[in-house]
Amino acid sequence: MRYITAVFALLSCLVTAGAMARDYPAHPIRWLVPYPPGGGADNVARVVTQRLSRTLGQPIVVDNRPGGNTIIGTQALLSAARDGYTVMNTAEQIAVNAALYPGLKYSAQRDLDFVALLVRTPLLLLARRDLPVSDVAGLFAYMKERGDRLTYGSWGQGGMNHLTMEALAARVGVHPTHVPFPGAAPAMRDLLGGQIDLYFSDPATALPHLRTGKLKVLLVSTRERLPYLPDVPTVHESGYPGFDMYSWQGVLAPKGIPPRVLKTLAAAIRETLQQPEVDKELRERGFIPDPGTPEQFRAFFLRSQAELGDIVRRRNIRIQ
Repeated sequence: MRYITAVFALLSCLVTAGAMARDYPAHPIRWLVPYPPGGGADNVARVVTQRLSRTLGQPIVVDNRPGGNTIIGTQALLSAARDGYTVMNTAEQIAVNAALYPGLKYSAQRDLDFVALLVRTPLLLLARRDLPVSDVAGLFAYMKERGDRLTYGSWGQGGMNHLTMEALAARVGVHPTHVPFPGAAPAMRDLLGGQIDLYFSDPATALPHLRTGKLKVLLVSTRERLPYLPDVPTVHESGYPGFDMYSWQGVLAPKGIPPRVLKTLAAAIRETLQQPEVDKELRERGFIPDPGTPEQFRAFFLRSQAELGDIVRRRNIRIQ
C-alpha cells in the first residue's frame, strides 16, 4: 500500500509539473540583475524585458540585487523555486568567480540552468578629459611612464572591464592600480570627476559622455572597429595583434526547472532578440544581440570561464 501511495504521489507530481510547464507563464516573472541600476546589464534588462513580457504575455519585474561580484544576486536565484519564474540577467562575472573565490559554495555549471545568451558588448577605453594623452602611442607611453601610479576603474573585481584592462596591461608590460566599484554608474562618476585615469566602459554608459565631450575614448577592445566610432582604433591594430575581448550577458535559472519551461523561455528570448525594433535599440546602445540555444550558451560559458580564469591566474588577481 505504501508503495502504491508513493507511486501515485510521484505521478501526481509529474502531472502537476507537466501542467505547470504547459501553462507557463501563468503569472509575472522576476528578472534578477546582480548589478545596480544604470549600468550595462540593467540597460539590457530593461530593453529585453519590456518586449519579452509581450512575447510571453506576462509582466516581468526587474529586481536589482547588486553586491558581492554577482554573488548576492546568484544566491537569491539559487534560493528561488525551480519553476522558471525567477531568472537572472548576468554578465561574465559569474564565470570568473570560480577563479576568484576558490571556496565558493556553489558552482555555476553544476547549480544553474543556462537559458540564453543575450548580447555581446565591445568595450571602450575611456580616459578622464584632462589626461595628457591624445592617441594610442601616447597612451602606451603614458602607461609605461606612470606604472602603478596610473589608476583605472572597473564595475567590480573580476568583471570583464577589469580583466580586459589587465590583459592590455600585460601586453604593454605594466601594472596599473585597479580601483573596483560596485557597478558601472559609480565608476563612471569617479572617472568624470577625475578621481581615476582610465575605464573600460560598455558603449551604452560611455556614448552620452563622449557626445558631450566630458570624456575621451582611446581604444576599442574587439578585433574590429565599431561602425559608430570608425576613427577609434582597436588594441588588435595598435601593436598587440589577436587582442579581442568583449563583455557578454546571458540569462540563467536555478538548476532543475522543467525542460518544457526552459525551452519555452529560451525560445521566447530568441524570438524577442530577433525582433527588428529590439535588435535596433540594443545596437543603438552599443550591444550586439547574440541569440542562441541553451546548449550553445552553456558551451560558450564554459569556454569563457576557462579563458577568463586563465587571466585571473596569470595576473595573480586577488579579491581585495
